[in-house]
Amino acid sequence: MKTITMHRILILACIFFHIGDLNAVPADYEAVYTVKLLQADGTLRASLENNDGTYTYTLKTEPTGFWKLIAKGSINESSEFEIIDEKIRSINYRLNDTIRRNPRKSEVDFDWSKRLIKGFYKDRVIDFKLEKPILARILLQIEIMHQQQKNNLEDSYLIIDKDEIKEIVITSSNTGKKISVPFGSYDVIKVSHQSKNSNRINNFWLAPELDFIPIKLEQTEGEKINFEANLVQLSR
Repeated sequence: MKTITMHRILILACIFFHIGDLNAVPADYEAVYTVKLLQADGTLRASLENNDGTYTYTLKTEPTGFWKLIAKGSINESSEFEIIDEKIRSINYRLNDTIRRNPRKSEVDFDWSKRLIKGFYKDRVIDFKLEKPILARILLQIEIMHQQQKNNLEDSYLIIDKDEIKEIVITSSNTGKKISVPFGSYDVIKVSHQSKNSNRINNFWLAPELDFIPIKLEQTEGEKINFEANLVQLSR
């Protein structure tokens, strides 16, 4: 039961995660968050690297403290992308989850010349046509931040999540106030997103002063807070 709880916090941490000029995402950075779900604690590291116009975004989530003794392993996700016509275009996605007793793996490749998405999630084959723009799941946040800075955020986006295509509905609001996290106090813009027909809402607070990198993350379900993460370190 404790191992399952720890795995939930790590999955939720990965769900949340990401500008210079108007046509670019932030410069290379690494953001470190403390994450908490009930009594379970963990650490999430989100990093972005630009290699001559091909970006790599990675997430690594690990248990900490007492929970590290119960739930060994980590969840590692990465996705390469480029910016075409001022929008994020996914190149690939990789997942290696060693938290569970039966590890999960996924590999997804976006072939824009053939308009195909191919790969696998666990033992399930992924084979979709690229008829509309579709993002790797972890790149949703980067696209939102990129478009939020340009004041060009769309109402919804399509993502590939596991072996499904999902429509994600987006709302945003300027809170007009500062919030404080261990890394400091900042004016923020609140952005929320959720899958259609889901009552789980993912909220995050973007700091324009930090190139719209989120300083606080939260998942709610009704009146209950399932998950919370706060920025503790940022290297750029």
